[in-house]
Amino acid sequence: MDRRTTSVRVTNNERPARTNNRVQIEQKPVNKAGRQKLNTTTKDKDNQSTLNTPNKKRERETVKQKPRLKIIPLGGLDSIGKNMTVFEYGHDMIIVDAGLMFPGDDHPGVDLILPDYTYILENSSRLRAILITHGHEDHTGALPYLLKDLDLANVVIMSSKLTLGLIEGKFKEHRIENARFREVQAGDHVAIGSFGCDFFSVNHSIPDSMGIFIRTPVGNVLHTGDFKLDQTPIDGVHTDFAAISRFAKAGVDLMLSDSTNANIPSFTKSEAEVGKALKQIISSTDKRVIVASFASHIHRIQQVFDAAIATGRKVAVTGRSMLTNTKIAREMGYLKVDEHDFFDAYSAKEIPPDRIVVLCTGSQGEPLSALSRMANGEHRTIEVEDGDTVIISATPVPGNEIDITRVINALSKTGARVYDKQEALVHVSGHAGAEELKLMLTIAQPKYFMPIHGEARHLRAHADLARNVGIPKKNIFILEIGDTLLLDETGIVIGEPVESGVVYVDGLSVGDISNVVLKDRQTLSQDGIVTVVCIIRKKDYHLIGRPEIIMRGVVGGDDQRLVEELVSLAEYTISSFAPFQRHNPSSLKRALREEISGLLWEQCHRRPMIIPLIMEA
Repeated sequence: MDRRTTSVRVTNNERPARTNNRVQIEQKPVNKAGRQKLNTTTKDKDNQSTLNTPNKKRERETVKQKPRLKIIPLGGLDSIGKNMTVFEYGHDMIIVDAGLMFPGDDHPGVDLILPDYTYILENSSRLRAILITHGHEDHTGALPYLLKDLDLANVVIMSSKLTLGLIEGKFKEHRIENARFREVQAGDHVAIGSFGCDFFSVNHSIPDSMGIFIRTPVGNVLHTGDFKLDQTPIDGVHTDFAAISRFAKAGVDLMLSDSTNANIPSFTKSEAEVGKALKQIISSTDKRVIVASFASHIHRIQQVFDAAIATGRKVAVTGRSMLTNTKIAREMGYLKVDEHDFFDAYSAKEIPPDRIVVLCTGSQGEPLSALSRMANGEHRTIEVEDGDTVIISATPVPGNEIDITRVINALSKTGARVYDKQEALVHVSGHAGAEELKLMLTIAQPKYFMPIHGEARHLRAHADLARNVGIPKKNIFILEIGDTLLLDETGIVIGEPVESGVVYVDGLSVGDISNVVLKDRQTLSQDGIVTVVCIIRKKDYHLIGRPEIIMRGVVGGDDQRLVEELVSLAEYTISSFAPFQRHNPSSLKRALREEISGLLWEQCHRRPMIIPLIMEA
């Protein structure tokens, strides 16, 4: 996808002036030719009205009163992932982030979990832009599915250079063409309808991460995105304290901030510390080294290359997403690696073990990842041998602990030495710790605060930090997904909730898996299935022959005594049923399920799925 042909274009007559890196643009609806109409009339507004504490008795709204700003979180408040927040003012709407979440053990057969964006589809005529803070999957992964459901001509995706590059690669996989992109940089100001958006740099585990200061006629909102306050960043880009201070002077009416590490005291360690540990581990062995990390963690990938080169090794990259992201990052200049310092994994066997580092996916124990295949001896090119060193350079995402432990045990059986964050400093978080979060709150000085991006415990911990730095409890809002905050010049109140939830992706099926289907899968995986096959004489509903009981995955399923009891119970149920409710197969099936379920619970303390098959003859 060519950025030059898909990005928002500005004609010579419409091209905005750039002053002090602030672009003044107002996005208008798309005309019939598909080109967006832009002008330069919108000015930056630093003086915003100050909010007051909401009164219990509100004055009646007049026709001339300004509309309220709606803030609607559609994801990111009940788990780590699927971040998506809607901002709506009048007839204009923007979205900040559109992420996904990976399923856990309680989602059998599910590939991905998306936020339910029904509200966006129902109000798509108001959607002006989608703003993405950075390139991680929990902030970008839902975009392909959202874009397929939207009218592409009416929305532009705005983000940094690297983030857009990663999104374009994702769109190619989904065969999405003609998507509209606009590249923005830290320090840019972009007016989108009623919104004025200032982008500022934050430090995170991926380059080009940004926060957004959103200005509206009724108040200003600061969205930090994911951040930490690393004072020795790998790429030299710090969180922009000066910009945040300017926003504080302009007035931050509401702040939305990353809560992932709110329950972790002190400061998060610098990413530079990981590089030292990687170099020490790699230099201490004369065998092959395998490093597993997130494919989007460009800073970590850079440090793996640096450590390998410093110890006289070359790097073999394997794993589809790792290959894709390293290619994009190198082409855009974010990953500084010479071509002679890495090679194709197919040539790994030809390189002496003390001259190679394998960089791969699988840090979360994903069954089909490169590291899992190596651990199980199923990888096409890399085979783990006795004495190899494996470094898992990541923190387990909640729910993945069992999968990671399984992979570590499989690697250990091969004789490999496995390092994770408990063994050495091979990973640090990309999210701010409690002290950093308090520092951000102190600099931004928000009047109202809403913690985002975390589980319930993280949101509560962040709310406690906000109270500790002086924000009144009544000014802190811990919301559920789908709740609505209404902001105007008089204060903030909670509005009516909107339709929300999750959407499951299973192969090519999107949204077709209901909670009933998921519960059935859980029952099958935990308790098994029992099929009761009966042949009934149509004339009088008497049983022909004996019922057949087929059990799969049921405790005691191979116990002939139990099977005989179930057959006898099925015979008794049918014979008791026939004289009273003939020609009512639905009632007979229900009776069989209840009776057999009761016996199985009594005998096995399990409730498998029971499927009666009634055939009339």
